[in-house]
Amino acid sequence: MNNNIAIINDDFIYTIEKEPFETDENTYNRGWFIIKNYLNFSNLKELISKSIKNLNENKNNMEYMV
Repeated sequence: MNNNIAIINDDFIYTIEKEPFETDENTYNRGWFIIKNYLNFSNLKELISKSIKNLNENKNNMEYMV
């Protein structure tokens, strides 16, 4: 089983690492969030955390306390 996926966008290949218990579809959706928001974050770890949070809020109806 592969632990990452590849997304091609504007002639660039992005490799997105799957999180534990994440489906390929979830990784794909989270990957597009990362690609679209890459320039808005100076910290890659913060962007990855935000992508997981965004996926959980939109797909799993989770709510986070701020």
